[in-house]
Amino acid sequence: MPAAPRKRKSRRKKSESLLNIKRIDSTKTHGWQVHIRRGGVQKTKLFSDRVFDGKKKALQAAIKHRNKLSREMEKLAKPLWRIDREPRSNTGHLGVSYIEVKNDSGDVRSAVTVTVRASVGKAVNRKFSVDKLGYDEALAKAVAWRKSVLRKRGQTEKKKSPPINGSHRG
Repeated sequence: MPAAPRKRKSRRKKSESLLNIKRIDSTKTHGWQVHIRRGGVQKTKLFSDRVFDGKKKALQAAIKHRNKLSREMEKLAKPLWRIDREPRSNTGHLGVSYIEVKNDSGDVRSAVTVTVRASVGKAVNRKFSVDKLGYDEALAKAVAWRKSVLRKRGQTEKKKSPPINGSHRG
């Protein structure tokens, strides 16, 4: 009979689980730090225990400030999949790569493979055969397919309202 899986205790303290707020307790500094980054703009502010008459009042002020900043900066937020990034693939296109695979009979097959997130947490993959289509056509079809998946995702997410805290994962 297999042993029951052990439950892992969370190492995070309750205070550390606050979104965009962390506790700072060093030799000279005691307070709550609000840190928000949206669309390349970063804002940070410390709420000192001494200035706000204690930990609880400093935390309440930090939460209030974080909520205000989140609303103000919401327009700057972009989902990760919408941010232009440099491709690190061998094709020069983000999420699109050229591969060669040896099959069981020893023949080498080549393809252009694509990976894209169709929704949060759901990656989809597709291969386009270079042997059948040729490299240029396989690459063009792969890039077009990836763009169409992202376009559909954009239409779906446009219908949904953005989260209050402005966090976007992709």
